[in-house]
Amino acid sequence: MTVPPQGLGAEFDALASSFNQMAEQLRSVERSRSRLLADLGHEMRTPLATLEAYLEALEDGVATLDAGTAELLRSQTRRLARLSEDIGTVSRTEEGQVRLDMRTVHPESVVTAAVDSVAEAYNVKGVRLLKQIPPRLADIRVDVNRMGQVLGNLLDNALRHTPSGGTVTVSARTPPGTGGIDLTVADTGDGIPAEHLPHVFERFYRVDAARNRDHGGSGIGLAIAKALVEAQGGQLTATSPGTGQGSTFRIHIPGR
Repeated sequence: MTVPPQGLGAEFDALASSFNQMAEQLRSVERSRSRLLADLGHEMRTPLATLEAYLEALEDGVATLDAGTAELLRSQTRRLARLSEDIGTVSRTEEGQVRLDMRTVHPESVVTAAVDSVAEAYNVKGVRLLKQIPPRLADIRVDVNRMGQVLGNLLDNALRHTPSGGTVTVSARTPPGTGGIDLTVADTGDGIPAEHLPHVFERFYRVDAARNRDHGGSGIGLAIAKALVEAQGGQLTATSPGTGQGSTFRIHIPGR
């Protein structure tokens, strides 16, 4: 419901305008809530259906609870737990309810910690992981743990979309003509079609829905990354030349 102009003076018009803005904000929140609930229900449907089917098969004696079945059931419960945790994280961050511990650190320490934490997973898949840190970079002011979480999400996303034999490069640099530091995660993987680029940071948005669900992503890792970067005063953007040509995710951290 909105209030149309009444022609009762500037003060009343200003009040009506404020009321209309508040009403629109409430409508936006309600649309987001409805979309989130619909998306969440959709994401939960597959693991719940899998659990139900296997439990029925066990009850009917069609399946046996061997090591393979137990691991499959555990994987589905882990998926539900991860989904619940990720939803809570992105909601708290977008609502400004995440407490940040901002510290002044060198970019190399943040990048090195993130690279070291995923090195084994990259080795197992056969994807080369490179780190490029030039000398004499300025310090950055970030929440070290949260920025590590951001880089971890970007590196996990890059690994899922880069085939064996591909390369993911994590770099830091001072962008020309601006203050601050850019942290970049670039891969040689699937790439992102131009029509999908504006949506990659939306909750549950997937360029290839079937492939991503099969590979275990919750669908909101990039939304969490963007929210955490913005909470620290930075920006997160994505670029890609197109399908099969890799992707680049760039975190810009403003100067201190």
